[in-house]
Amino acid sequence: MKTKKRSFCIIGLGRFGQTLAVNLARTDHQVLVIDTNDDIVNAMSDIVTNAVVGDPTSEAVLRAAGVGDYDCAVVASAENINDSILITLILKEMGVPQVVSRASSDQHRRVLEKIGADMVVFPEQDMGEKLVGILDRNNVLEYIEFSDTHSIVEVAVPEKWVGKSIAEIDIRRRYGVTVLAVNDPVTGMNISPDPNKPFSADETVALLGENTAIDRITK
Repeated sequence: MKTKKRSFCIIGLGRFGQTLAVNLARTDHQVLVIDTNDDIVNAMSDIVTNAVVGDPTSEAVLRAAGVGDYDCAVVASAENINDSILITLILKEMGVPQVVSRASSDQHRRVLEKIGADMVVFPEQDMGEKLVGILDRNNVLEYIEFSDTHSIVEVAVPEKWVGKSIAEIDIRRRYGVTVLAVNDPVTGMNISPDPNKPFSADETVALLGENTAIDRITK
């Protein structure tokens, strides 16, 4: 049975809000956008499901737009902290199932959490931390912090692994990491890699493991 797609309301169409709305729409989600800028809203109207010009700090505007019918509302603009806090509060009082709010500082984040935001995102800080994770490790193409102690990285196949297989190297026992996938530039991503197939120099591997184990491979 096909899983029902979640519906999203994106409030505030700065660069972050537009990027979020476009990518959600591209993956066939129902997306409503709200902003005060006519030109931006009109430009988005052919991309998303619904586009509304209006003041999102007005509960009447949010109710008229049907925000309460959406699974998740994202307060994507953080420039005006007072507006961000007010919109988040209104959305929570309206009973929106999940409210995600963007913060511009730690203090802003704490206030949003206090008034009940289900998730607070800090894109600049999050991206900075992710970039540190990439720059701090050699040949890392993608970095995801899985928990405080574990990470997932996509890394070019280490030179000493080339020509050898997962089983031959005994990667899990020797290095303490799990190979989640192997990405071949010709055949694409394989999430069930053959443990007996030798690595080639042009492949990348996705590894899951403790940060200390990841560091031993990538640094």
